[in-house]
Amino acid sequence: MAHEKSVPTWRNFAAWSAVGAAFYLLAIGVITMLLHQNVIGAMTRSTKVAAELGVAMLFFMAVTGFGNRKRRVGPATLRNFLVQNAVAIIAFLLVIWGFSGLVRVSAISVSGWIAAVTGATLVVMAVLGSLVTASTRTNLALVDDEVAAEEMRERGRLFFCSFTWMAAFGLLLIGLSLSGPGGLLSPIAAVAGALILIAILTALGIAAWRMSDELGRTLSHETGNMAFYLILVLGGGWAMLAHLGFVVAPAPLDWLTLFTVLMFAASFIALGRRKLLTR
Repeated sequence: MAHEKSVPTWRNFAAWSAVGAAFYLLAIGVITMLLHQNVIGAMTRSTKVAAELGVAMLFFMAVTGFGNRKRRVGPATLRNFLVQNAVAIIAFLLVIWGFSGLVRVSAISVSGWIAAVTGATLVVMAVLGSLVTASTRTNLALVDDEVAAEEMRERGRLFFCSFTWMAAFGLLLIGLSLSGPGGLLSPIAAVAGALILIAILTALGIAAWRMSDELGRTLSHETGNMAFYLILVLGGGWAMLAHLGFVVAPAPLDWLTLFTVLMFAASFIALGRRKLLTR
C-alpha cells in the first residue's frame, strides 16, 4: 500500500514567514512615502516606536506563516498573497484616512472608535471576500485550491449574499459610531439608517438560509449556540465585574460591538471544530 508523503509544513511556515517580513517592510516603505513621514528616523530616535514596529512585524510573520503553512510558495500563490494583502492594506488606509477626516468635524468616543474599527474591518473583509469570489470566474484566480474555487463558483450567490450581509453589518456599526452626542449623524438619521440596514440584514439572512445546504444550516445552529455561551461568559462576566465596581460598565455601543465580535468568533470556532479551516 502506498502512503502519501507528509507535507513539510514547517518549511512552508518558514518560507511564508519570510514573505510576510518582506511584505511588511515593503508596506512600511510605501506608507512612509504616501504619508511623507520618516518612519526609519522615528525608529532610530525612539526605542518604543522600534519595539512596537518590531513586535507588529513578528506578529504579521507568525500569522502569515501559520495561515499559509499548507501552501507551497510559488508564482501563483505568491501573486495571490500580494494581491489580497495589497487590497486589504489599501482599503484600511482609505478607512483610516476617512475617519481621520471625520475626527476634525465630529467628536467620537472610545466606544465609537472601537465600533467604527470593527465595522470597517467587516466591510474590508467583505470587499476582499467578494473580490476573491469573483476572481474564481476570471483568469485572475485568487484561490489556489481548485476544489475550493469550484465550490465558490457553484455557490457564488450564497458567498456574495453572505459578504453583503457582512458589509451591511459593518455599515450598521459605523453608522451608530458616528451618531450620539457631538456625532456627525443625528439620532433620527441614525435610526432611519439602522432600520434600513436591519431590513437588508433580515432579507439577506433569509436568502442565505434558503440557499444553504444541510451542513451550512448545521453550522449556523452551532454558531448561534457557541455565540450564546461566549456572550454569557464574557459579556456576563464583564457586567458582573462592573456591578461589583472592579471595571467600568460597558456602554450600549460596547455591547453591540461585543455581540458582533463574539458572533464572528463563534463562527470560526464552529468551522474549526469541523476541521473546515485546516485546508
